[in-house]
Formats: sequence, C-alpha cells, structure tokens
Amino acid sequence: MSIRTRLTSTTTVLAALLLLGSTAAGAVPDRPTGPQREIDAYLRGHPGGVQVSDNAVAYRDGDVVVVFPDPGEPRAPEGLGANVRSVALATELADDLQAAAASYAGCPYGASDRWYCFYTDSGFGGRRLQFLNTCSDYASDWGFNNATSSWVNTNPDSRIVAWDYRGGTALWVEDQGISSDGWVGSGDNDRMSYWSRSNC
Repeated sequence: MSIRTRLTSTTTVLAALLLLGSTAAGAVPDRPTGPQREIDAYLRGHPGGVQVSDNAVAYRDGDVVVVFPDPGEPRAPEGLGANVRSVALATELADDLQAAAASYAGCPYGASDRWYCFYTDSGFGGRRLQFLNTCSDYASDWGFNNATSSWVNTNPDSRIVAWDYRGGTALWVEDQGISSDGWVGSGDNDRMSYWSRSNC
C-alpha cells in the first residue's frame, strides 16, 4: 500500500470518527419531542393554528386551544404543557391560564376565564379541546367529530348543549357554573357532532 493510499484511508477514518464524535457530544439530530408527530398531523388537517408549546395548538387568537397528551400519558397536561413558546400568543395564553384561579381536570376557570372543555377519552383523558368565546361549532372543525367521552364546563353564565348533529337530538346538557361528566355514557359516547352555548 502506498503512503498516499494510507494517508487517504487514515483521513477518511478520522473524518468519520470526528463526525461520530460530534454527534455523540451533543449534535443530536432533531427528533420530535412529546406529541410532535401528532401535532404536525393535526396542523396539516386543521391549518391556521399556532403551536404554543410542546403540547398545545391555539386558534382564533387563543379562544380555542387543543392540548395533546405526551406519548404514553392518559391525559393532556395542565395549562399549555411543556416548553411554552416565546411567541406573543403563547405568552398571553400562558399568562391568562396562570391567572385562572384553578382548573378542573385541566379545564381552567377563574374570575375572568370562562372555559369549557371536551375530552376525547373518558375520565377527562386524551386530547383536551378548550373553548373560551365560541357560541356554537362543529366538532369536525376541530378533529373530534363523534369522539367526545367526557366534558367540563366552568362558565357560570352559560349552558352547553351537545348534539348528535345540528338540529338533531340533544345528547347532554352542561349546566352553568362548574359542572362536569367523566363519562357521557355508552348511549352518548362518541356521538357529538355539534354544540351550542346559551347566553352567547
């Protein structure tokens, strides 16, 4: 083997080792954290949202927030979850949620916040869909058509009525104030397609 061939081989080996060493030393390739893959898919299907944390996406200037559980976790985290972004909307939302007196099953309530929440699993599990000023809407617009198993209403002035479809059968009524149901029952589970809010 010639000296030139040996030098070329040695240079190639050293370059490969340096590349491996830099990766091991912290240049780890970007990998989605938390429920990022699920959030990416959700944003593709429901454009117009702003990711405000590792777990949450906001729409309509923060009036609608969808919070995703971390992989392997049964429930979405409280508030916005981990690593709240520095964008103005995320900061404002985080401040608002922090100012809320408390939360019930992750659904915030306080002197000025009047949230109501739907959950895709029983026991307030799965994704949490939070609504602040929405008077009525279709569940399909938010990716949970026929996929609601539990709910919380913290609005002291409004009742929420869940329908199997607009103009159809009322499935349940969420009373004013702090009311909740960890299981809508087998007859109503995964049937809500539309909802309306009183005093809106």
